[in-house]
Amino acid sequence: MRDHEVIRYLLLRNGITCGELFPAGSAPVLTMDRSGEIKMSMQGEFLAEAIDTRGRPIQADWASDEIKPVLTSDGAEHSLGILMPCSVTKNKTDTADTITIQAFDRCWRLRDTKLKASHYIAAGTLYLDAIESLISAAGIPHVLRSESDAVLPENREDWQAGTSYLTIVNQLLSEINYKQLWFNAEGTAVLEPKMIPTSQNIKHSFTDKKPDPRNAREAHEIQIAPQVTRVNDFYSAPNVFVCICSNADKGAAMRATAENRNPQSPLSISRRGREIVRVENVQNIASQSALQTYANNLLSASMISGEVITVQTDLLPGFGVDEAVALSAEGIDGICVEKSWSAQLTAGGPMTHTLERVVLNLDVS
Repeated sequence: MRDHEVIRYLLLRNGITCGELFPAGSAPVLTMDRSGEIKMSMQGEFLAEAIDTRGRPIQADWASDEIKPVLTSDGAEHSLGILMPCSVTKNKTDTADTITIQAFDRCWRLRDTKLKASHYIAAGTLYLDAIESLISAAGIPHVLRSESDAVLPENREDWQAGTSYLTIVNQLLSEINYKQLWFNAEGTAVLEPKMIPTSQNIKHSFTDKKPDPRNAREAHEIQIAPQVTRVNDFYSAPNVFVCICSNADKGAAMRATAENRNPQSPLSISRRGREIVRVENVQNIASQSALQTYANNLLSASMISGEVITVQTDLLPGFGVDEAVALSAEGIDGICVEKSWSAQLTAGGPMTHTLERVVLNLDVS
């Protein structure tokens, strides 16, 4: 545990701190999982009475207030996320009234916001502009976007009344080979392309040795606990991906194929002696080149999956979704992708990371 480590739970109203919640019983748990439509969630039990910034009782408005867990370590404050309560259950005990809160990141707001009528987007609109307008319309002011010049090639009115904004946003993101929408620790919507994990885009480095803070190369390495779990599963993993977009508005169907012929990969056609084909029908895509990138990304993802590794660290800020990490432990010295993480929100609490190992050197074609 680092010195002077404290977890606080700030209550936000219209984005401004108006009070603080206090946990009751066991520590709340914060998780992030790339496979979920909503990436980050928190569940915990808190005292029913919140306190305002002057130390007086305050009544939370659970229809609109948000919770911001903050880690203070050695005098520095780190936001761990901004979450919207979706379920608040009152509990009565002999000692104190408590509430059990289930909360999600701001993806919840977009999933909860639905169309009142069909949604139209004109041909030539930048994909990212169309996406950002929906995020803004859902009441989310801050967006961090990696720019793309992809535009919608034809008029679109695919979405009918009752469709959630999150469904539309994620569909449009997939058409330009971007990650699904996620929110960082400051509650900002992040729009970024899918990345092939390589040594050039590593976000974190895990090691089973104690880093030497005097060594510049080791200063930012993260020490993991001795227990490391490894599970391999290559059964029926595809090595050929055929993607077809046959939307009538596009005329002739577009087709893209990606094949794993890398001899370093245990999943490749040559190593397995056969083709295992996966066909994916794509409803809409920005262009032929985008469809090929889509197929290539499926192939890259298949090269990552197969070996799942679980490691544990101290509670740390700064972890996002689907990030490339370096791992040096248990005879592994390579690149992984973080599938999910889960943290007990207490001083010195454990943080469990589930990684997928890149089973070949993707820097080599």
